[in-house]
Amino acid sequence: MRSYRTLSLLMFGFAVSAAACFDDSTGDTRSAIGNGSDAGSAGGNVSGAIFTTTVDGSRVNANIYAAKTDVYLDGGPSGNAPSSSAALPEGDYFFQVTDPSGKTLLSTDHVSCRKIHINADGVIDQIYAGTNYVKNGPGNMWSAVACQHAQGVDQDHAALGAITVQLFPYLDTPNNGGEYKAWVTPIAAYTGDPAYVPHPNDDDVHDVGHQGSNAYGFVHNRTKTDNFKIKIPGTPEAPTCGDGTVQTGEDCDDGNATNDDGCSSTCTHEQEPPPHPACGDGHLDAGEQCDDGNVGSGDGCSYVCTIEPLPPTPCCGDGNLDAGEQCDDHNSTAGDGCSPTCTIEMPPPPPPAACCGDGHLDAGEECDDGNTIGGDGCSSTCHHEDAGGTSADGSACTTCASSMIRY
Repeated sequence: MRSYRTLSLLMFGFAVSAAACFDDSTGDTRSAIGNGSDAGSAGGNVSGAIFTTTVDGSRVNANIYAAKTDVYLDGGPSGNAPSSSAALPEGDYFFQVTDPSGKTLLSTDHVSCRKIHINADGVIDQIYAGTNYVKNGPGNMWSAVACQHAQGVDQDHAALGAITVQLFPYLDTPNNGGEYKAWVTPIAAYTGDPAYVPHPNDDDVHDVGHQGSNAYGFVHNRTKTDNFKIKIPGTPEAPTCGDGTVQTGEDCDDGNATNDDGCSSTCTHEQEPPPHPACGDGHLDAGEQCDDGNVGSGDGCSYVCTIEPLPPTPCCGDGNLDAGEQCDDHNSTAGDGCSPTCTIEMPPPPPPAACCGDGHLDAGEECDDGNTIGGDGCSSTCHHEDAGGTSADGSACTTCASSMIRY
């Protein structure tokens, strides 16, 4: 017989966002929980929803996964939706995996291994470590082992500390369609004992079973659920029109579900409507906006003779590096490295360095007579010399002449 213990309420928290959305073949993913009190309350209902995803949170409700290890819980919707969209209240929660009916528990580890926390931003930010129990050794006794589910980084809300949490380990579903159900409930609403330790005569690590509206400690009206499928080996995956991949049963797939673009919303080829009777003859007839003498599109005049917008003409100075341009600095100014014709300009040569004796009067020079010979009125350092052969800077002339000119 299994022993039952009084519920030891532990406060845990998890907020899962974005209501799940599956087709009829995937099963009912609607939750029985409505709006109500917060996660810490054992009485009221719980607002929000849960959904499954991949390890990086990139696919919300992927519906069919290749393996059981591919399925994760996510704490916020993907794309541009706010992290709090349809999120559960901040707090601590347990999760489990069952068959679609909820009558068969498939999670194999202790409930303490399946605790997650949702922060105030509405994302999962923690998966708690717990204690699992396994039978081994002499007498097939229970042994305690540490446990913690794998996690990934939610790419949509990584800045908020968002993670994804792996549902595995769990057993194969008895459902012939490969369908499973994920459950999430507040810790305070859990009717089992989170600290339960199995006795030698217990057959598993859980202290509660399926009791009508209470599935292994998860009460139906205090729980959020989400159904998902694992692909059955050997069965082809149903094609998805609009995913950009042409699969069996599709004539085309242009990555959308829009009609009148050559590939229909059911991924069959569409025929272009015939041109206007006079369109393409080069004459502008009644009902035509243009006629360029052909029935082609993409040249400014469509195959039904309506005006088409043309891409902007490349223009030097618009800041865009177009074909044929070496550079484009958003102006038509020369001398700034990029010319008015968008070619790279060579920088101007530097000015010659000041040099005494070059015949040019540079800054710092009193004179420059084209040489560096002293005694001729301008010294070797380009300073004025007096008649005695001494320059203003005190240097003696190597050759003196009484007839020196004073400057």
